[in-house]
Amino acid sequence: MRLTVVGSSDAFNSAGRSHSSYLVEGDGVGPILVDLGGTGLAALRRLGRSPLEVEALLLTHLHGDHVGGFAFLAIDAMFNEVRRRPLDIVGPRLTEERLDAVLRTAYGAIADRERPFVTTIRELAPEEVLNVSGVRVEAFAADHMDPPDLPLCLRLSANGQTLAFSGDTQVCGGLYAAAEGADLLVAECTALAPPAGRHCTWEDWRCLLDPGFERPIGAKRVLLTHLGRDVRERTEALLSEARALAGAPPLGFADDGLVVEVAS
Repeated sequence: MRLTVVGSSDAFNSAGRSHSSYLVEGDGVGPILVDLGGTGLAALRRLGRSPLEVEALLLTHLHGDHVGGFAFLAIDAMFNEVRRRPLDIVGPRLTEERLDAVLRTAYGAIADRERPFVTTIRELAPEEVLNVSGVRVEAFAADHMDPPDLPLCLRLSANGQTLAFSGDTQVCGGLYAAAEGADLLVAECTALAPPAGRHCTWEDWRCLLDPGFERPIGAKRVLLTHLGRDVRERTEALLSEARALAGAPPLGFADDGLVVEVAS
C-alpha cells in the first residue's frame, strides 16, 4: 500500500495546511480517501489527482474538519467532473444522517436531486470488520466525542501490510488496538501539551514511543499528523527527542503531499 497525505492540519488549517485527509492505494487497493475535511477537494486537486479516481471514502468521525469536504465532493461529482461509477462510503454511526446534513446545509435542495452515480453508505461500529475496495477495515472505539457519536480508530489491511489511523482521540484502548503490529500508524498530535481537548499531544507521544514506558504503542512506524501550529514549528526538535529514545519506532511528521510506502 501507498499513503499520500492530502492534508495534515488540525481543524484550524494551522501553518496553512489542509484539513486531515489521506489517500490509500496499491495493488488491488482503492484508491481510498480516509477523511475529507472542508479543504479536501482543493488539496486533492493540488496533488494532480481527480476525485473520479476515488473508489471509497472512509471516515474516522463526523467533525467538520474530517467530513466537511463531502458537500464539495458531491456537487463536483454531480455537475463538474461528473461521476458514473459508484462511491462506497464507510463511517461511524450517524454517517448517513450527518453527510446528508452537510450537503443540505451547503446546497439545500440539491441534496434531493438524483445523482448520476450510486452512493452506498455503510455504518461501522467498534469491533466490526468489513471489506472496502480491496482492504480489510477493522474499527476500534476512539475517545473523542460523546454519545450518540461513536468515533473510530481504523486498521486497514491488504497485501500483507497494515496501516492504522487514529482519527482524533486521546490515548485509549482503541488507539492501542488499532496500532498493535501495524506497519504504519498515522496518528494525531494536535498540540505540544495539554490542554488540547480530547486529542493526543506530544507529551503523550513522547511516552508512547518510549519502549521503557509502562505501555508503549505497538506500531512499527509512526507518522504524526493533525498538527497544530506549536507542533509544526518544533518538528525538528521533536524528532531529535524521539531519536534519543533507544528502540523507539521510526517517527515522521506529516505534511501535505507527503508520499509514504507502507512496507511490511
